[in-house]
Amino acid sequence: MNNIKNERNMILLLFGRTISMFGSTMFLIILPLHVLGLTGSLKSSGIFFAVVNIPAIICTPFFGVVVEKLNRKYIIVFCDFMTTLLYIILFLSYNRKKSDIIILLIVSMIINLLSKIFEISSKVIFTEISTENTIEKYNGIRSFWDNGSALIAPVLGTYLYEFLGFQRVLLIIALTYLLSAIQECFIIYKAKEKRIHEKGEKFSKQLLSGMQFVYKQKNILYLFIIIMSLNFFIANNDEIINPGILIQKYNISDKYYGLSSTSAVFGSLIAGLFIFKNKIIDLKSHLKGLFIANSFFMIITAVLSITLYSFSNKVFFCFFIILQFFIGMITTCINVPLGSYLQTKVPLKFQGRFFALLSFFSSLFVPMGISYSGYLSLHIQADNTYIINNICVILIVVVLFSGNKIGILDSNK
Repeated sequence: MNNIKNERNMILLLFGRTISMFGSTMFLIILPLHVLGLTGSLKSSGIFFAVVNIPAIICTPFFGVVVEKLNRKYIIVFCDFMTTLLYIILFLSYNRKKSDIIILLIVSMIINLLSKIFEISSKVIFTEISTENTIEKYNGIRSFWDNGSALIAPVLGTYLYEFLGFQRVLLIIALTYLLSAIQECFIIYKAKEKRIHEKGEKFSKQLLSGMQFVYKQKNILYLFIIIMSLNFFIANNDEIINPGILIQKYNISDKYYGLSSTSAVFGSLIAGLFIFKNKIIDLKSHLKGLFIANSFFMIITAVLSITLYSFSNKVFFCFFIILQFFIGMITTCINVPLGSYLQTKVPLKFQGRFFALLSFFSSLFVPMGISYSGYLSLHIQADNTYIINNICVILIVVVLFSGNKIGILDSNK
């Protein structure tokens, strides 16, 4: 009976999350187009998006403590209802004038803040309504739905923006969040751990204890370091490496360039289904090999870029598409068991703070990595940067996994 309730709750959570994510992805596609139309300047657009993200980055570490103190179901429902209201405000205040940009800036800031709180809360409640035996399976299907949204929402969002305009699409996005919130209301939820912080404990002390937990738990710390390494060296592929190789070096058209991302998403979709159905292979025990294999495929991509440059653009592009498919598969086979491991091994009383810290440092390391890779690619080309970055990842993985420093290799831990 309890398993049926948990499965029902998980379906409601996953469907609700997917619906709102679909709307969010559409907004992320049409917002740059609309801002560029209002400002008429790429520089102004860049400043807009930099400013929009600052409050969320600064506040993220503190959200973890808040999430641990309050009812997580109420938080995700509140976030979705509030986001619905904010999109309706944008819809009603729309007047196609440059003054729109101020309202858009403020509302987008608040939406980003709510999105961060929702992200942290949903990860914690995901752990609470799963068991250690089912969490990887559910993370697999979550990955499948996430990648499905990432595949369909941008195309649909661009199409609707072109034919309906920004204002009407805002109303559609508001509807997705409203449906998500209503669905989440039906989750039967009781927190496994009630108020975990003593009333007299200072907020700063609670935050510090979360950092101390990561530092003292060596398994968690090493995995944390690996995740930040991936954010720094690998997460810049879509912004720097792939455009640098395909567009700048091989002069692949924008139309065909989109196929590279689509190929990786298809790989992720298949991996998500595999993980959902998988009952044989313990992916967690193969993480070291998967990390190395992923970087190996990326290095092969770079080597082919160098060796086939004077041969044929089409031949290289075909190889690139195939390799992207396998990279997408392996990346998902890493992310899902890694996330599941962290969700099961980080105690609930620390999960809010842990995932907040993870999100905070990721938001720092990703742009730092983009800047670093962009600078390096300017001097030695993107494919050489790709090789260097992945050699660094392999070395970090080998060092941290050596001597079984990370107990994830031991199925008993």
